Amino acid sequence: MSACSPLISRSRRDGFTLVELLVVIAIIGVLVALLLPAVQTAREAARRSQCTNNLRQMGIALHNYHDINQSFPLNYRPVQTGPYSWMQAILPYVEQQNLFNQLTLGGLQTLPNNNLVARTVIKTYRCPSDGLTQGGMLNGASDSGGTVAGTNYKANSGAYWVWTVVNLNNVRWPDGQAPNSPSNSLLYCDGLMCSNSYGSTPSSANLAGMGAVIRNTMRMANILDGTSNSFAIGEAVPAWSLWSWWYNQNAAVATCGIPLNYRRGVDKLDQYTSQWQRNYSFYSLHPAGGNFAMCDASVRFVSDNIDTASYRAMATLEAGDMIVTQ
Repeated sequence: MSACSPLISRSRRDGFTLVELLVVIAIIGVLVALLLPAVQTAREAARRSQCTNNLRQMGIALHNYHDINQSFPLNYRPVQTGPYSWMQAILPYVEQQNLFNQLTLGGLQTLPNNNLVARTVIKTYRCPSDGLTQGGMLNGASDSGGTVAGTNYKANSGAYWVWTVVNLNNVRWPDGQAPNSPSNSLLYCDGLMCSNSYGSTPSSANLAGMGAVIRNTMRMANILDGTSNSFAIGEAVPAWSLWSWWYNQNAAVATCGIPLNYRRGVDKLDQYTSQWQRNYSFYSLHPAGGNFAMCDASVRFVSDNIDTASYRAMATLEAGDMIVTQ
């Protein structure tokens, strides 16, 4: 008799059931939902850190410029010539000496070499959190600029802003001591840099205009409120303001008269790009606030919820106003 036993057939499963597959997918989805915000937060922290580094570099550049020239850069546009911005002036101090050498200083922007420089995107002048300004370029820029390289940083022009905020107490130019005083807070400001726009500064026909430029030139000794308490440079978003390109002196300053990140998250801000009365201020794409370089080259993150009086006090340099603490 054979001892061989018949083969017994057994059923085998080679995969998951539909229910099991759905459970696994659901678990993965939950894990991704938990991890994604953490990843995004880490990425934003890295971008904010790079933004801080950019501002620190520019703050140190201002100090280096001051050490050599005994004043902060002029930010002006003489009549019938091209613009000269503080961001042009510090190019050699942010490792852009070759680009600076290409400039015809005081020449019109229409000069081929100057136009090429104006269209050059500079990494130090860009915040990595700005995904709105495509390629760093700004189309239809203010002051007939055309297509130029934008900037995510502007110098502080102070707290005075006659078009939306009446604040005559801190203005650097007392009433009667400046043309149309004190109606134009762009030309006669109480911060680190004024715009000194076309028509307000020296020309061959108006040499007396040099006095306006000299009076708007700041030195370290003029910062009576303390370098660690005073804003030097803040953030901007070119996609929300056509006055945000580094080559032009009139597009490289902003006011704290308008609150930080005014109406961000409330309005669709790109509809106001051409309304300088509304957007000539500091904006940031970092959550809950923005970075500022102080006049001592340190960098501080300022909350959207900062007390308005404190915000404006930090914008003035020689007013002796108090910073409100809560």
